[in-house]
Amino acid sequence: MKLRLIILCTMAFFAMHATASAGGVSAGLFNSPKGFGISIDYLASDGIYNSYNAYADIYGMISGKYRNPGIKLVYLHYNRLASFDYQEAECGLYLGPGVSSGVVRDSGSEKFGMILTADIALSLRVSFQRNIDLELGTVAELGFIARKNPQGVQMSIYNNGLVHALVPTLKIMARF
Repeated sequence: MKLRLIILCTMAFFAMHATASAGGVSAGLFNSPKGFGISIDYLASDGIYNSYNAYADIYGMISGKYRNPGIKLVYLHYNRLASFDYQEAECGLYLGPGVSSGVVRDSGSEKFGMILTADIALSLRVSFQRNIDLELGTVAELGFIARKNPQGVQMSIYNNGLVHALVPTLKIMARF
């Protein structure tokens, strides 16, 4: 069942990206103490871009508490707040809403659960003339996690979404 859910979420992720036919497309690596994976961004219009991230959530793995990662899919819709040019690069400050879903662990629980969150993200993106983008950002996730237990399904607030809100993410992307 979990494998089917992961396959379905991955297919939905790439189907959403296939609708991106507007401006430039960037693809690359998502890196953070939260996890690592892939990211695909596309420019929807001037000053607005959409970001799709699929990554392995490594909560508790660095400390050795857990051995298996979770999986998380994140969609963010960024709007440019400010931009400036600096020699061979364009820098932009972006803010935007988004959503996250996946199968992850939360603090205080040994079991995996399914999350659904509303997100707010802030990022600084540097676009170099050589078709390389670097993005440093952070995402706060407010939502719920549902876990199966003997009495049924238990829902609670997803604590890691807020606790890890200031944990930075770094994306290294090639622009096409």
